[in-house]
Amino acid sequence: MALCSICEHLNRAAIDKALVTRSASMRDIAGQYGVSRSALSRHKANHLPRLVQAAEAAEEAQAVTSGAALIDELDRLLERALAILEAAEGSGQLRVALQAIREARETIKACAELAMAAELEARVEALEAQIVEAQRGGVWSV
Repeated sequence: MALCSICEHLNRAAIDKALVTRSASMRDIAGQYGVSRSALSRHKANHLPRLVQAAEAAEEAQAVTSGAALIDELDRLLERALAILEAAEGSGQLRVALQAIREARETIKACAELAMAAELEARVEALEAQIVEAQRGGVWSV
């Protein structure tokens, strides 16, 4: 059985860290350490799956947490803008009401942009997963 060139590499710890944290592209890692991208891919798939999965899970949890906090804050801002709008309309302060409408519109726009970005990111991740599966299955080679 052939040895893994990455496992035997003098800078294995640094390579593993770069692969797990995705601090650089496979191409950059390969160039920096003088190894092939295919060797990196095999090493990552065969020798680092638990570390990679743990890092990806932590990254996803952090993204979900920060995204959820941002959405919660935008919801609070929208509620406040609508409350100001209602109070301004009730007291006949039309300039304040128009400002509250603008703020509510901008908050809704920010929520929509955040939702679209999250949807786009999810689609990209799904496509990347399909590509990896196709590559593993020998359907597609790089």
